Amino acid sequence: MNKIVSAIAACVVMATALSGHAQTPYPSKPVRLLIPFPPGGPTDSAVRVFLPTLAQALGQDFSVVNMAGSHGALAPTALLSAPPDGHTLLVGNSSPLVAVAILRKDAPYDPVRDFAPVSLMGWTPLLLVVSSSVPAKNLAELIRYARDNPGKLTVAAANPPTIFTMAQLRTREKLEIASKEYPIDAAAMQALLDGEAHIMAAGLNNALEHIKAGRLRALATLGANRARLAPEVPTMAEAGVPGFAILPWVAMFAPGNTPPAIVERLAREVDAAMKRPEVRDGLERAGFESQSSTPAELGTFLKDQLTVWGTVAREAGLQAH
Repeated sequence: MNKIVSAIAACVVMATALSGHAQTPYPSKPVRLLIPFPPGGPTDSAVRVFLPTLAQALGQDFSVVNMAGSHGALAPTALLSAPPDGHTLLVGNSSPLVAVAILRKDAPYDPVRDFAPVSLMGWTPLLLVVSSSVPAKNLAELIRYARDNPGKLTVAAANPPTIFTMAQLRTREKLEIASKEYPIDAAAMQALLDGEAHIMAAGLNNALEHIKAGRLRALATLGANRARLAPEVPTMAEAGVPGFAILPWVAMFAPGNTPPAIVERLAREVDAAMKRPEVRDGLERAGFESQSSTPAELGTFLKDQLTVWGTVAREAGLQAH
């Protein structure tokens, strides 16, 4: 009997050892981080600030893969085919993860079904700006000027927050404002500076120098709170137009079916990195306001955002195409 017990115990020890050996620690190789936008944009700049801290914490190198185009849909599409092992991740924002799902009939992915939420990372404050040629010092004056001059103003539309916000503003205030699409924010910004267009929702870090130089005028901040780097600019609600809930947020996702232990580990490390003063200060200088979350919180937030943006699209008559 003692021999049988000893043999069983030995088998248990061996099985435990083999099981432990089979569980490869994460991460076991360099991690690819997919960015749906070109280098130098707000999302890309923010990622490059905190990435060294995250790489050090996880003990592996991270490589950034910029996949611009198709309103940011290329990078999430690439994530669909990545192994669910946490070695390919996506840092995306509301454009590819919400707007694409709403505005494209043939959206190549379902952001809720196909991706594993890791952590919210924060906000890229957008300012509703007008060119210096527009004689409006605040949002109320812009609305009044647009009513008095139907069809004279043109929106430079390069990002979904601009498209959705201006569509909502046109619908609510019954304004006749034209819209011209540009492939990237930099082209839209240049159109404003050249006088081809008059209104845009611009990233704070890209617009601030032009605002200070008097080439652009900031009328409102898109978001619930004022931007820390432009505290003098009121929110849409403070400017007299409440009910605008289009938030330009950024978050990290993994492929669907990524093991929960890996997702939780990533979320903890993102949160720790965001809390480091040097990282927080660097993100702020890049025009980014950091805020982390749990995977569950991000999942709930994503569903809420799909509802909010979908409601705006229906009310403003934005059609999927």
